[in-house]
Amino acid sequence: MGKTTIRPATKDDLDLLMLIAVSMHAESPRYSKLSFSHDKVLNLFVTLMSSQNCLLLVAERGGDVIGAVAGFVAPHWFSDDLVANEYGVFILPEHRGGLTAVRLARAYIQWGKMMNAKLIQIGISTGVMTEETTALYLAIGLKPFSFGFEV
Repeated sequence: MGKTTIRPATKDDLDLLMLIAVSMHAESPRYSKLSFSHDKVLNLFVTLMSSQNCLLLVAERGGDVIGAVAGFVAPHWFSDDLVANEYGVFILPEHRGGLTAVRLARAYIQWGKMMNAKLIQIGISTGVMTEETTALYLAIGLKPFSFGFEV
């Protein structure tokens, strides 16, 4: 199986990152209701790789990208203080169950601290493995901060 490494994404990873994005979209009972724009996601990934205020890390095992975390830091809407927000943490289904999600979350949190974010926010909104992800985040010391609702 090999060791999993967490590293910054490169343009060479774009094809595998797109497969991960398509997989996340398809698996999510919430997001699969929405259309998927390949061009929009590709442009986002390129922006995340090139912006100083953005993050795109991949989890790689045996030469294959098996997961990723994406985020950004920006001033809060009512403050000049920085807040780190994640676009998503996603592991391909066949690679779940180990420590990869923990390692990606911790790398994102470390990055948020390095960026001097006063708040570092991470959550789950896909509707996939919500209870398990919540338990994982609580186990690594995170605390709930909001609840979302939709029609």
